[in-house]
Amino acid sequence: MNLETTTCISYEHLDEIMNHAEKYDMSIRTFIVSFINFVATHKIVPNKPYSRLTYRQRGIAEWKRLHLVLLENEYEFFLDVKKLWKMSLAKIIAFCMENYLYDFIEALEKTDNTDNYRFSGYSFGVFLEEGIQCCQFYWGPPPSILKKTKNTFHQ
Repeated sequence: MNLETTTCISYEHLDEIMNHAEKYDMSIRTFIVSFINFVATHKIVPNKPYSRLTYRQRGIAEWKRLHLVLLENEYEFFLDVKKLWKMSLAKIIAFCMENYLYDFIEALEKTDNTDNYRFSGYSFGVFLEEGIQCCQFYWGPPPSILKKTKNTFHQ
């Protein structure tokens, strides 16, 4: 099942995304999902615990409403990124464009690029530590699964 969401994006960022998506033969949706997945996987984004979600600044640029049709796991991923980074989807896209676009493009252009930046899922584990319920997010398979897989293939 696909889910729809709507966000706003500056015309400048939308033009850049459209150009890069076309260059790398991706849809706009795939480019955005891959880009945010790349940043979540490879960069540490500072966040402020116990604070509200922050939104893009209004009145700075002209904005275009953008409709995205996402797979369920992509939508859930966006919800979790919003919670962790304390940003709206519009602000996440703007933040990634302003800070990590060239890193993402560089990764796409590497000769050994296997295009693994497209959303491949993530997982989380819930556990108790000193009586506190904790949730740990893994942008990819959790280390315990990787260890089991490594041991299975090397026997």
